[in-house]
Amino acid sequence: MSNDTVVFRPTKATRSRRERRRRRLLLALALLALLMPSYRFLRNAMAQFAPMPLAYAYVPSPNCDDRPPGATLTCVVLHATVEPTIEATLRIFLDPKRKVSAHFVVGKDGRVVQMVPVEKRAWHAGVSVLDGSPGVNDYSVGIEMVNRNDGRDAYTESQMQAVAGILRLLRARYDISDAHIVSHAQIALPPGRKSDPLGFDFDRVRALARIDGGGASPAAAVPEGSPPAVETP
Repeated sequence: MSNDTVVFRPTKATRSRRERRRRRLLLALALLALLMPSYRFLRNAMAQFAPMPLAYAYVPSPNCDDRPPGATLTCVVLHATVEPTIEATLRIFLDPKRKVSAHFVVGKDGRVVQMVPVEKRAWHAGVSVLDGSPGVNDYSVGIEMVNRNDGRDAYTESQMQAVAGILRLLRARYDISDAHIVSHAQIALPPGRKSDPLGFDFDRVRALARIDGGGASPAAAVPEGSPPAVETP
C-alpha cells in the first residue's frame, strides 16, 4: 500500500470560475444595498403604492379627501366621540354638512368601524401641529373612541384591545413611533382648544400596540363579529 498523499491543486480555470462567482456575489450585494437601503424604505414604498386592505366593517364617510403629494403616515391621533354610542358617532361622520370624520370608530364593546381608507385624509384633527409640523390631518390616522370625555366615563378593556389592534395593523406597514401616538388635546391649536381623550391610558395602549420584542402580531388586530347596524341619512 502506498503512503503517497494526493494533494488537489485548483487549476487556473477553477480559480477563475471562483473569482467570477465571488465578483458576481459582491456585485449582487452592492446592488441590493442600493435598492434596499432599509426596511423602512421598503415599507414606505409598499404603503405608497399598495392600498391597505379594509380589515374592519366599512361604512364610507364622504368627509375626506386626498393626502398632499408625498405625505407619509407617521402619526395616530386618539379622540373621544362625546357621543354615547357608535351609531350616533357614525351618523355625524356620514353627514356631509358636518365636515368631520375619522378613519376608525371604536365602540364600548370593542366593535370597530372604518369610515375612511388609511390612504385618504380624514377630517379629525382640525387646526393642529405636532413636533413643529402643522396640519396633522395630512400625515395622521384618526381613531375615535366612544366616550363622553367627562373624566368619569371609563374606557373599556375591549376598547383598549381594539385600539391596540388597529395600531398594530398600522405599524405593520407604517413607521409610527410611541411618541406619535397622541391625543387630540396634545396637537390642537390653540393649546387648550381640545381636551380629549380624558382619562385614557396612553402608556398601556402603546405597550399593547408594540409588534416587536415578542409583542402581538398584526394579525391579532382583526376582530370577529358583524358590523353594527347603521341607518345612513
